[in-house]
Parts: sequence; C-alpha cells; structure tokens
Amino acid sequence: MPAISNAIWLACSRVLADVLSFLLFVAVSRAFGPGGTGEYSYSFAIGSLLALGATAGFEEYGIREYVRATPAARGHVWTNIVSTQCAQLAVAATGFAVFLLFDGGRSAAVAIMLELALFQLAAGLARTLFVPAMAAQAMVVPALLELGCRVTAIALALAVLLMPDHATLAVTLLPFPPAAVLLVALAYRNSVSHGAVLRLDMRWQVLRSTWRRTASFAGSETLNQFYARTDLLLIAYFLGQERVGLYASDIKFVEVGIVPLVLLGTAVYPLLSSMATGPAAAFATAARDFCRVQLMLGGWLAVGMTLLIPLLVVPLFGERFEPAGQLLPWFALLAILKSMEVALYRLLYSVQRAAVYFRSLAVGTALIALLNLLLVPRIGVVGAVQAAIISTCGVALLCARGLAHHVGWRVFIGLSVRLTAALALTWAAATLAASLGAAPWLRAVLGCVLFPGVAALVGLLPNPSRSVLFGRNHPTAGEMPAG
Repeated sequence: MPAISNAIWLACSRVLADVLSFLLFVAVSRAFGPGGTGEYSYSFAIGSLLALGATAGFEEYGIREYVRATPAARGHVWTNIVSTQCAQLAVAATGFAVFLLFDGGRSAAVAIMLELALFQLAAGLARTLFVPAMAAQAMVVPALLELGCRVTAIALALAVLLMPDHATLAVTLLPFPPAAVLLVALAYRNSVSHGAVLRLDMRWQVLRSTWRRTASFAGSETLNQFYARTDLLLIAYFLGQERVGLYASDIKFVEVGIVPLVLLGTAVYPLLSSMATGPAAAFATAARDFCRVQLMLGGWLAVGMTLLIPLLVVPLFGERFEPAGQLLPWFALLAILKSMEVALYRLLYSVQRAAVYFRSLAVGTALIALLNLLLVPRIGVVGAVQAAIISTCGVALLCARGLAHHVGWRVFIGLSVRLTAALALTWAAATLAASLGAAPWLRAVLGCVLFPGVAALVGLLPNPSRSVLFGRNHPTAGEMPAG
C-alpha cells in the first residue's frame, strides 16, 4: 500500500519536525524573553511570506503535470517549471530586499530575519525540486531529507542555547543557513536521480505560460493564509485578546488534526492525477475511496475533540481556558467539514480544475468575513465558529459542484449519511457508558477506540485488497495513460 506508507512517512516526519520546532520556540522564549520571542516570531512570519511568494503553486502544479506527461515530454515540463521557479524566486528576493531597506535597518533583527527566511525559502525550493520523486510516489527520501536538515539545524541551535553563557539569538540561529543550503543541494541531487536534467529557458512566453497555469494553485495557497486568519483578526477587533486566545487554542486542534489528512492527499495525488486521464469510472471509484478515508479520519478527529480533548484543555492550558472546552463540539463539526474540503480540493487539482478551488476560497473568504462582522458582536466567539462552519460548508459545496462531472452528488450524499450513522452509533455507545456510571476518561477512550470499527461497519473504510487507490496492486503512475 504505497499511498498509506507514503502518508505515514510524511506525517511522522512533519510531526517530529513540528515538535522540535516547538521545543526551539520554548527554548528561545526562556532564553531571550518576550523581546527575543517577538523578534523570532516576526522573522519567522516574514520568512513564511517570502517562501510563499517565491514558491507558491509549483509543487502542486509540478506533481500533476509531471505525472500526466509522457516520459519523453517530462524534460520539457521540468524545464518550464524550474525556469519559472527561478524567475519567481528572483521577483520574491527583490521584494524581500526592498522590504529590508525600509524595515528600519536594525542589524540584529535583519540577521535573524535573513537566517529564518533563508531556511524557509530553501524548504519551499526543495519541495519544487522533489517534484520528480513525489510524482513517482518515492516520497520517503524527500521526507527524510527535509526532516534531517530541520533536525540538524534545530538540534545545533538548541545545543547553543543549552550552553551556560548562550550567545545572541542571531548567533543561536546560525546553523539554519548551512542547513538550508544543504537541503537545496540534496533536493537537487534527488531530482537528478529521478532523471530530471536542469535546463533553463527564460523566454517570456515560457514564463508567462507556466505562471498562467500555476496561478490558481498559488492563489489558493495565498488565499488560504488569509482565509484561516480572518476570524482571529475580527475576534481581536471586537472582543479583545483574551477571546482570541480561547478561539486560537481550539482552532489549533483542528489545524493540527487535519495535517495527516492533508499529507494523505499529498501521498495519493500522483496516482489520482494519473487516473484522471484514464477511464472515468476508475477515477470515480478512486475518488470515492479517497473521500471515504478522509471523512472517516475527519469523523475520528471530531469524536476525539468532542469526548477526549475537553478533558485535556484545563490540564494543558490552565483553568482560565475552561470556556474553550465548552466550544469544542462546534469545532468538531468544523473538523469534519475541513476533512471534506481537503479531499475535494485534492480531487479538483487532479482533474485540472484548480481554478474552481480558488474561486470557492474567494467566496468562502468573503463569506467568513461578512458572517464574522454580523455574528461576533452579537454572540461572541460562538459566532466566529459558526461563521467558519458556514463558510467552510460553502467552500465544500462549491468544490463538490465543480467535481459533479467526475463524481456525482449521490456519492457525497451517501458518504455523509454513512458518516452521520457512524457518529450517531459512537455517541450512543458513549452515552450508554455514561448512564452505566463510566468515568469521563473511560467514556472518551471507549468512543475513540470504537469509532474506527463502527466506521468500517457502515462502509466508510474501503477494502485495501480491492481498492484501486490503497491496494498493493494498484497501477503506478508510469502505467497509467499519459493523456
């Protein structure tokens, strides 16, 4: 089951890297106080924007096009991708240089910004260079290379901070630039090992054509950043920072919880892109299996957020966060809708309808802003959650409409009914356990353990031995028609 194996490797690498990043953030906070933490967070945010501007769109577009191209045409596809990537990198770097000129000229802050920006930029460029490997479903090595460089940089920075007389923050972060250079070099070597030859064609018609095709992917990535922060900005404006903290603590469980779903989409993306050029019935079957698994995982996350996470909120964050626990059932519903959105946009990318997702996000962003303006002043944080739920539902419905030619509405309705049945049965079992005197922890564990079995019983889990998407004997990208 290559898709599942790739998803596990990608998820484990991401989780370990995120844990180490969190440890570094804690160490920086303890060593340098609020001022140093602010410099670190600000520089990290600027680096994220630079990486987004320089590399947005190339990974998703590149994997799909590389898979769909014939072996003879892949050299031309790769030349167009890397040439346009170089041009976009130059534009982003110029913009970053202009920003530094007008940022006040603080040498220490500039050094920190450059170190973190270079590393995040390298991570984005590496993902572009990993496109040939990802398209071939050889995802383990890219995951380990990126993890290894991240671990090395973070471990060396932590070692500096553990010294009795630790250096400045800029010196502490010095391991990041060499790790960035190493990551790009290893990613380039990986691309060469998969037959990608670096040739540049900087003609304007080549760049314009590729930019036109990556625009929807880049636009979706950019819009997603704003879409995910609209509610926080408006809560801060209307209700203050304390309510932002309550909302942010709960939304974090959703954001972290759907990471495995996003990575599963990355793992199956090459195969879905290949199958999109083949028989319509085969793609529809694969899409149905993908949505089944995504909804099962989203439902499982919702069960955990309803039964288990409320028991952890106060021990983790303190008694002042008790109101956040009361909001978690609303966020559980949001998690289910997000799981469907993750599945639908990946399918849209596979069938060359990325523009549909971009338009859906644009509508969703306008809707969430309008609903927050109407609901937050009246009913507080609950209104912000409801706004997110309604807007996400709107995005999912628009995406499903865009897929109607490939996957019928009956499939989505049927899967929604199965998920509702699985959730109802799980909730009934947890309620019965509570009526029999089971402790809250026992009831939570029972629900979380029971749900996957119930989901399989109602048909939310495909049979791996029969699934064209998750089975061991599914066709590889190279065996599918090239279109």
